[in-house]
Amino acid sequence: MKITSPACFLFLIIYLFTPGVYAISVKVIGLFTDKALLQIDSQQKLLSKGQSFGGVTLISASGRGAVISVDGETRELGLNQGIQGNYKKPDRSVSKIYPDFQGMYYIAGRINGRPIRFLVDTGATYVTMSGAHATKIGIDYRKGIKSFAHTAAATVSVWQVKLDSVSIGDIKVPNVDATVIEGAQPYNALLGNSFLKYTRMQRIGNVMEIQQKY
Repeated sequence: MKITSPACFLFLIIYLFTPGVYAISVKVIGLFTDKALLQIDSQQKLLSKGQSFGGVTLISASGRGAVISVDGETRELGLNQGIQGNYKKPDRSVSKIYPDFQGMYYIAGRINGRPIRFLVDTGATYVTMSGAHATKIGIDYRKGIKSFAHTAAATVSVWQVKLDSVSIGDIKVPNVDATVIEGAQPYNALLGNSFLKYTRMQRIGNVMEIQQKY
C-alpha cells in the first residue's frame, strides 16, 4: 500500500528485555486524521482510531501527534518526539466493559464485599445507591449525614456515608464516599467519581477500559 503526503513523522522505539516486560518495537512513520501508519516490529500497519495490532492500539491521531496504548500503557507523542528504553508491562488491574444495546456501561461489582450491579456514571459525584440496595447489602445508612435532594417529582431524603470498600474485577478502592437515596431508585447503583477518581478510563472503539491508578 502506498501512502502519500503524511502530515508529519515521529518515532517511538520500545525495547523490553527483562522478565515481566514485553519485547516490542513501534515506529510511527505517518500521521493522518484518525489514522497512523505504524511499523510494529517488522510489519507496517495502517491503523484507524480504536484498531489494534500486535498489542498496540491507536487511541487517536491527527497532524499534531498520536496517542497509542501498548498493553494498557498510554503514550502521547507530539511532532518529532520519540521515546526509547525499557518498558515494563503494567501489573495494575484493568476492567473492560462492553456497552448494552442502549450504549450504557454496566458492570458487576462489590460494596463492602457484597455483590451489586453498577452503572458507570462519570456525571455522578459519588457512588450512589437506593435505600433498598443499601439495606439489602447491610449498610445502616441512616447513621450517615442526612440532607435533602430536590427532583422533578419530589423532595427526597439523602444520606452521605463512607463505604469500607468498592470493587470491580480486581480493582478495589477502600474508604469510598457514597450517597444513599431513600426509596427504590436508582434502580442500579451508580459507579460515580468518588470511586472513578482512583482509576484511569479510556475508550477503545466502544469498549470502556478502567484501570486502577495506584
